[in-house]
Amino acid sequence: MKKGNVKNVLFVFGGVSCERDISVITGVLALNCTDKNIYNPVPLYITENGCFTGDKLFDLSFYKARSLDGAEKAALLAGDGNLYSVKRGKLKKLCEIFCAVNCCHGLNGEDGCVAGLVRLSGIPFASPDMLASSVYMDKAAAKYYLSGLGVDILPYKTVEKPAFYRNRELVLSSVERNMEYPVIVKPARLGSSIGIKRADNRDRLIEAIEYALKFDGRIIIEKALCDFIEINCAAYRHKGRIIVSECENPKAGGDMLSFEDKYGSGLKHALSRDFPADIPKETSDKIKAITELVYRETYACGVIRIDYLLTRGGEIYLNEVNTVPGSLALYLFRNSVSEFGQVLSELIEEGVRERRDFDNGTFVYPSNVLSGAGSKTMGLKRSTNRR
Repeated sequence: MKKGNVKNVLFVFGGVSCERDISVITGVLALNCTDKNIYNPVPLYITENGCFTGDKLFDLSFYKARSLDGAEKAALLAGDGNLYSVKRGKLKKLCEIFCAVNCCHGLNGEDGCVAGLVRLSGIPFASPDMLASSVYMDKAAAKYYLSGLGVDILPYKTVEKPAFYRNRELVLSSVERNMEYPVIVKPARLGSSIGIKRADNRDRLIEAIEYALKFDGRIIIEKALCDFIEINCAAYRHKGRIIVSECENPKAGGDMLSFEDKYGSGLKHALSRDFPADIPKETSDKIKAITELVYRETYACGVIRIDYLLTRGGEIYLNEVNTVPGSLALYLFRNSVSEFGQVLSELIEEGVRERRDFDNGTFVYPSNVLSGAGSKTMGLKRSTNRR
């Protein structure tokens, strides 16, 4: 780890998630794009075996080997802003962390887990907090929230795995009663187009539901549009001002964007796209306004990308909100990888400012509650009756 005047910024990526490989691409990109004249990027790679750090994590070839050789186990502690190595059950301080950036996609990372860990550690966070992360990771919860903001969304139904296998006919009939085919079936808490299928009839619907339930115990079924384009728009906050990107129109290889469309060439943003999107200025301005509204009313920090569906008739539907978008959506704010470092610096500055404001709050309230409580049972007698 470097020492001196440069400040250590922790980039957290990987995760116990179907999207770990995508997160690796985002994390490695961010590590290598950081302005090293100002910050020292520090990797924290999460796997099912724990957290790891080390200089080898800057190189994408390390992950292609599918081995952790050359990485050292690491940990964060609650109430402690340092990164530690873990060896034979003992902790050794590696460095003090100035700020952290979340590059995890999917469950156990993007869903608020990393945000909570960093908040407990007392480290400034240049990414969306627990509220935005947890709400928007769950597509069903996101729709409740967005409906409250008055944002247009497509008709949908939430289905739980036990309910589907307990009474399949009831679930299928409910879907067919509330929306016409075709429909889109998605895992509720997954991204990167994993587990998604389109269904044009009941047999295909059953197949799509069973497929999505392999990835998540909760799924959503949405009315599918037949004549539309996809539009992406991103936002982040810097010096208290919300900065909104131009609109992008990514091109799908089929009826909808697939995993292969998005990530077929790995680190490069290989997706065919129109940027800025070739849409009327009035439509573009409206999408930007919705993006700013959602960002502001979610009290977000860091960068988010919102994906929209735009019909040929000009109707705008918010499809989903990504609180850790691929490559942190840096390509929507700058034209080249060499310029990404400026956006990262602005995100870090804002994360530190937000933490400073948070720390100015009062978190201790003096009371006499404990003095009046019993030493073990808080004054309550333990019942001898068990039921």
